[in-house]
Amino acid sequence: MLDALKTASVSRKALLLCLLPLMLWTHAAEAVEVLGVRLFGAEPVVDGLTYEVTVDVANDDSGLTAVVTDSSLLIEQQKTGSPDRPALVSRARADAERLAAVLQSEGRFGAQIRIEIDGKLLDDALADEGDDTTPASVRIAVAPGPEFVFGLISFSQSVDTPNGPSSLNPADYGLSTGEPARPAAIAAAINRLVEAWRAAGYPFAQIVHRDIAADHATAEVRVDIRIAPGEPAVYGWINVIGSQELSSAKIADMSALEPGQPFKPTDLKRTRDRLRKFESIESVRVVEGDALGPDGGIPITLEVTERKPRYFGGTASVSTLDGAELNAYWGHRNLFGEGERLRIDATISNIGNEGFERLQFSTGATYAKPGMLDIDTDLFAEFRLESEVPESYESFTGFAKLGLARRFSPHLNGTVAASVRQSRIDDAFGTNDYSLLSLPADLVYDTRDNKMDARRGVYSVSRLSPTFDVAGGNAYVATGTQLAAYLSFDEMERAILAGRVAFESVAGASLADVPATDRIFAGGGGSVRGYEYRSLGPTVAGEVTGGLSLISASLELRLKVTPAIGIVPFIDVASVSNESFPTFSGAAYVGAGVGLRYFTALGPLRLDVAVPLTEKDGRDDFGMYVGLGQAF
Repeated sequence: MLDALKTASVSRKALLLCLLPLMLWTHAAEAVEVLGVRLFGAEPVVDGLTYEVTVDVANDDSGLTAVVTDSSLLIEQQKTGSPDRPALVSRARADAERLAAVLQSEGRFGAQIRIEIDGKLLDDALADEGDDTTPASVRIAVAPGPEFVFGLISFSQSVDTPNGPSSLNPADYGLSTGEPARPAAIAAAINRLVEAWRAAGYPFAQIVHRDIAADHATAEVRVDIRIAPGEPAVYGWINVIGSQELSSAKIADMSALEPGQPFKPTDLKRTRDRLRKFESIESVRVVEGDALGPDGGIPITLEVTERKPRYFGGTASVSTLDGAELNAYWGHRNLFGEGERLRIDATISNIGNEGFERLQFSTGATYAKPGMLDIDTDLFAEFRLESEVPESYESFTGFAKLGLARRFSPHLNGTVAASVRQSRIDDAFGTNDYSLLSLPADLVYDTRDNKMDARRGVYSVSRLSPTFDVAGGNAYVATGTQLAAYLSFDEMERAILAGRVAFESVAGASLADVPATDRIFAGGGGSVRGYEYRSLGPTVAGEVTGGLSLISASLELRLKVTPAIGIVPFIDVASVSNESFPTFSGAAYVGAGVGLRYFTALGPLRLDVAVPLTEKDGRDDFGMYVGLGQAF
């Protein structure tokens, strides 16, 4: 009974801990302006003439009232008021011109707009020396007139040319007789016409005649467009400027352009996209020649701006459960002049946690050569030494990896490699040496808007690693999938729901035959907060061994209290099984808490305080984590 009461007490504390940010955020939403800073919900202070605006659109049956309301400058600035009556009249005149343009964009070319202040026209209102302490009444009266439609539409070319676009029918470019006449539709159709000729290999196509007239008697808009195709072209000389350390020949070779090929605008876009994948290139500009060269080709210039080849940096994080972690790295973006990348890094963790002998470290180097098969495929090699001493085992590992990394699309990337590892591990099953050969592969899909502070998008990682232990003669396959998604509740993105689920499995060998470094654990800042790193899983003789499968989930509600401060209630849960498919026979470990975020240009500074909700021998009352960037 006493244990049940303790558990209920902890649960209530965790619930209050999670509800506290919601209470604070709700209170902030009802706050007022303090020391000149406007908090959520605070009404701006009006210093001058206040006024109220009404909109009256005659016989509105097509939603023009909403269009005028959304576009009006008077309505947009109504909450802040006007300094005085002359300023309000000036604002009304500007609004009349603005609304006339908006109504023309809706096909109302004969619209009449009348703005009154206190029942008087603007000239009379300007002469009126009214009392600025009394709110003014502003009325926007609109007589929209008829909705104009397209009448006669004609697209033609100045000269006959071979292999041009198959159609000059305006309907194929978005203009049809009888449809509502929108200036935006005309501009879009003209752009499509020019691009159609450019796509057909005529880079110098241009509009030479443009006659657009509105007939108020018939409420029709007449459109007459003539295009001059110019000469067809192939690519001529490919010139590269701006490159200093990076090979110009490599840049030209990795572009999508070859002299003699027919001109296509899609090639130019593909070239920009391809060259931007070079880490050593900061920006790319593709410039078309304005005339054919002596060889009959259009010259193309690739203007590139290189990034500084060398860089270095570091990160730091701290946890009350797992100690501090320091990471430093140095890199080169253009090692041999063709965009080769080298990165050397070192990490020390578990600092301040149980003394010097419990320090963990990882150091290694990664080399990548871009464009091994094509611009989207890189060759990479990695060498690393690691020492880990979590609660459940001690290990020393050295490994080397050689593989290919490919970018399938802007959001989809994958790698496949061959890896050799040598490990010595001391755990619940004794001290063992492992000689491992594996073929790890992964696929990453990432549409997040910001990797440090995602507000929308999806992040998915799938991994597969067949492994053979040469020393023990055992084989197994490790798989894993993680999916994170983000949902905003408002246009200002002040409330974001972030969720993550994960599944991992190791199949083909018994628990004792799988190295502890490949077994599955939970716990820590990237898993279930409130517990030590890799401290959760099945046990043997009271020692945590890790498992062969895992299902986990995390949920965060990221709330912005001010532009610089955020609060994040969260909950994490994970279940680790000693079978290759989850049986849920063991405990489901739950951690919950609240985080504080301080938003910087580099990303949010994160402080999370988590309470473990599942009983575990030797667990702490809470855990605190400090780092840069959101938890996921």
